[in-house]
Amino acid sequence: MTGKKGLSTVVTTLIIVLLVLAAIGIIWNPIRELLTQSGDSLSQTKCLDIEIRAVKVNATTVGGTTYNVTLKRSASGDGEFGAKLIFYDSTGDSGGVVEAGEYFSALEQKIVTVEGGIAEAVKVEITPYYIDESTGESKLCSTSTEKEFTL
Repeated sequence: MTGKKGLSTVVTTLIIVLLVLAAIGIIWNPIRELLTQSGDSLSQTKCLDIEIRAVKVNATTVGGTTYNVTLKRSASGDGEFGAKLIFYDSTGDSGGVVEAGEYFSALEQKIVTVEGGIAEAVKVEITPYYIDESTGESKLCSTSTEKEFTL
């Protein structure tokens, strides 16, 4: 009879180990999704303190409209950020998104020349973005600034 008790203990231990492994397998998938989502939200924290604003806007209307926009980045935040610009006319129509083609370090100021786009613009909206190191894709920040100007 002692042989049966030993076998019963081994079977019980084996069943417990299998149940623990099954529980780990079932619980791991939601935990993995939470970790992935928190990683994405952590990358958005990179944008929290970033501000790229237009200091000055000059327009030339000879042979089409050309805008010279002086952009300045705030002191906070790590890394380099680009800027996407949208020009609006007095009726609120936009000429589409234009990429500045420059990257800004902290406190850096640059003049960006944008040719074409919308004629007789009165406002420009600036949205910073960064390049995600893991995917190589550009990620827009949720913050943007606007500058109204006259031609």
